[in-house]
Amino acid sequence: MTTPALLTIQDLRIHAGSTSLVHLPLLELHAGELHGIIGESGSGKSLTLFTVLGLISPQLNVTGSVQFQGQELTTLSPKLWQTIRGKAIGMVFQEPMSALNPQMRCGKQLLESARIHEPDLNKAQALVDKKLDQLGLSEIKERIMQAYPHQLSGGQRQRVMIAMACVHEPPLILADEPTTALDSVARAQVMDDLQRVCREQGSALLWVSHELDLVRQYAETITVLRKGVCIAQGDSADVFGAEADPYVKELMAAMPHGKWVSPLQNPVPVLSIQSLSKNYGHGPQAVQALMDFNEVLHQGETLSVVGLSGSGKSTLAKLLVALEQPTIGQITLGDKPLPRKPPTGIQMVFQDPYASLNPNVKAIDAVAEVVALVNKQKMSSPDAMNHAMELLKEVGFDLRLSQAYPHQMSGGQRQRLCIARALASNPKVLILDEAVAALDPLVQKQVLDLFIALQQERQLAYLFITHNLEVAQAISHRIVFLEKGCKKPLPDDWIRV
Repeated sequence: MTTPALLTIQDLRIHAGSTSLVHLPLLELHAGELHGIIGESGSGKSLTLFTVLGLISPQLNVTGSVQFQGQELTTLSPKLWQTIRGKAIGMVFQEPMSALNPQMRCGKQLLESARIHEPDLNKAQALVDKKLDQLGLSEIKERIMQAYPHQLSGGQRQRVMIAMACVHEPPLILADEPTTALDSVARAQVMDDLQRVCREQGSALLWVSHELDLVRQYAETITVLRKGVCIAQGDSADVFGAEADPYVKELMAAMPHGKWVSPLQNPVPVLSIQSLSKNYGHGPQAVQALMDFNEVLHQGETLSVVGLSGSGKSTLAKLLVALEQPTIGQITLGDKPLPRKPPTGIQMVFQDPYASLNPNVKAIDAVAEVVALVNKQKMSSPDAMNHAMELLKEVGFDLRLSQAYPHQMSGGQRQRLCIARALASNPKVLILDEAVAALDPLVQKQVLDLFIALQQERQLAYLFITHNLEVAQAISHRIVFLEKGCKKPLPDDWIRV
């Protein structure tokens, strides 16, 4: 006799007005199964997950059936949902720094999750202790419990999120891009932990991701969405096999591999970093974030900086844009010392384009504002607008969105806007701080191709900060590994991962 499915989604349709966002004919998930949902940005992956958890916007129209353990979820009252969320269905969100309360210690947040369904304090504490032990945090349990989210590494924060989602050992765990912002080692550890916890407590995992290599490695069954439509579904071996759908093959082909850049010819130095160190605090309690860092960056060169969370990558970037001042050391841009106050002549493109942009400023105005500032009012407003439009065109931005606000754009278009804004000051060096980490494979490939083309046209030098070694190897001329603020040889576990 076939075991009944734990979760059954039938003929799920989600509309915004007359626009179809998702059509999923069928998805069945059985106890203990690991099911991955993949697809490009805007394909309806997260929307499907939020529908299962009852977090869909009331402005959207949902039809079809979502049954969990035989119970229809689409018609549940808010009161009934309170008995299900956390107890029967757990959720691991994409960005733990956003999902966790920055003003509460992690221990208090873990206990809060446990006591929603287990009011006894001692029993709730035992549940939390069990999960932290299960996630390999027993040796630093006290520090985890006393720490605020910002005091933990990315991998530790994500384990706290997993512990919160799994504390009551729910039959179903949902995970929305749980490894996006993690380095190569941490993301493998988090996925190993998530897989192991699901196995040990018998939970099924419904997991959304754009990281195809992880999905291929961990998911047993897969659903592929494209523009809200299910185009492929089945065992991992079949979905990624020789007979894979052309769209899946396109996604796989977009993953970084090999070398995408040519060796430098007649390199010309543009940025010199000498004996750069940065300490936070004083005396015995001082933290050495960066120690004796030396590098020379050349025109048209990409230097990737990789390392674990807390290794000094962001500190280096902050020093180069004068958001922090070095304890000792010297930075020279061209033939002049780097200014001690922004702007330094070095610009930065950040990981999250939505957070980087003013939500109340239109695309063309965001770029024209920088053009006008750099030219110190020497350029008329119409000229600034025309120049801004040329920059948007140069980065392949959809000019039909020039009057649009950030929330009206896709992730790829927002990142192109951020690149145009960074180029508006005509920098010699760009810092790309995890600039493609949140993008799906197709959009990531488009943005990386854009970076390479701009580098060749403008002879830009890039300092590329990333946790993705495959991306670094594809677009970099050289790679530097940082560990506890020091340059070190690339470890074997990074190469294996």
